[in-house]
Amino acid sequence: GMGSATALLTFSFYIFNFLCTATTPLVAAKRSAGREKEAIGVGGQALSLAFVLGATLSVTLIAFRYPLLDLMGSSVSGEDATGYAVDFLTIRALAAPAVFCISASTGILRGYLDTKTPIFILFV
Repeated sequence: GMGSATALLTFSFYIFNFLCTATTPLVAAKRSAGREKEAIGVGGQALSLAFVLGATLSVTLIAFRYPLLDLMGSSVSGEDATGYAVDFLTIRALAAPAVFCISASTGILRGYLDTKTPIFILFV
């Protein structure tokens, strides 16, 4: 049950890791060329894309939670375990927009050569 939900969420969030890794060099390139406004624009686009993708993933995971968990094999665990997995998946799926925005924000800050702020935010 829960293992299926965790694996599904981990995979779903992992495939969108590009939000951080692609944003960093785009922002850094604009800044190094002296085009600060364009760097800010790239950051805004990254955050917008992160929010849209996160919201889309949330809706998709919540709408298809039963078939997805069944596909992952949670039905073998029994009705109670599947119920816990559904609750867990639903609650964690609601966090996708925030997680993706944090990922894009980390990429933006790295583009500004600021690696301390994401660590500070992590501990706060």
